[in-house]
Parts: sequence; C-alpha cells; structure tokens
Amino acid sequence: MSALPGTVTVGLRLTTADRSDEELELAWRQGSQPAFAQLFRRYYARVVGYATRYVGDHATAEDLVQQAFLNLFQRRHGQGRFRALVYTCVRNLAFNERRRQGRRSAPQPLEQPPAGAGVGGLDALVHAEQHAAFGRALDALPEDEREAFCLKEIEGLTYKEVGEVMDLHPDAVRRRVGKALLSLRRSLEES
Repeated sequence: MSALPGTVTVGLRLTTADRSDEELELAWRQGSQPAFAQLFRRYYARVVGYATRYVGDHATAEDLVQQAFLNLFQRRHGQGRFRALVYTCVRNLAFNERRRQGRRSAPQPLEQPPAGAGVGGLDALVHAEQHAAFGRALDALPEDEREAFCLKEIEGLTYKEVGEVMDLHPDAVRRRVGKALLSLRRSLEES
C-alpha cells in the first residue's frame, strides 16, 4: 500500500486479538498456535452454551467443546470457515453423546434472559415470565427447527454457516428458521 504524498506511514503490527476471524483462520491453517488460541478464546464460551443446550449438562458440554477444539487444532486442513467448523464439530460430538446416553432430545432453556432485561420489581417479574414462555415455546419446536433457529438467531451464524453445520442448503435453513419464528410467535401470542 502506498502512502499519499506528504503523509507518513507508520507500520502497525496487529496483535492476534485485533485480527479478523479470516486472518486468524488463515494463520491457524499455516500452523500459528497464537492464532488458534485467539480463535479458541473468541468462540469457547458461545460454543459451550450451544453444547449445553444440546446435551443438557454444562460439564459434559465443556468436555465436548474441548474435544472439538482439540480435533480442529490437530486437523487444520478442513474446509469452511472456522466458526462453522467448530459448531459442526461440537454438534457431531453432542449428537454422539446424546445417542450414547440414549436421549432423543435434551433441549435446555436459555441460560440468561436476553439483553435489556428490566432489573427491578414488576419489570423483572414480567421479563422472567416472558423469558420462561419463550423457553417453553422454543423447547416445543421440532428439533431441526429449534437447532436452525438457535444457530441463526442465538448463536449468530449466517444461513450459509448454519447450512454447513446442519448439512443443509441455506434456503432449507431459511425455511426452518422461518417456520420456527412463526411457531414461536403463535406460541407466545397464546401464552
């Protein structure tokens, strides 16, 4: 990159914390342990939350997530974006764990009410009830719709990334999320 006439350029070295996921992913694929460590720090807590909702136990979820990160660290040549890869790996391990334990479904309520919750008196009570109603409505969804909704709306993945995680076309993900939203809306209007 060339400087404009009359300007001085100063070389800035970005730390791993300042780099984008794409930059970190490229560095990790080239063998950078600090880049992988930063990706781990960025995604660990979110993926543990996802896994906890999936398997129903926080300690088991932490074990699965640690195994997923270890698998990714050892096999850095997979295709796809890191975020989709880590969710896919965790989903597969969680599915195997649920099958091993003989469970069909273990949806867990959201751990905390969404941001912006009221903090006092009646506001807190109303918000807690709304949060509980949302959790019940979410639990009542078919598993594929619940998972697509959670990955897209709660975890913040793109339709393409959710498709990679669930092995679906992004349009199929969009339909599942749409159906989930309609079902949630109906359930919440009835409660």
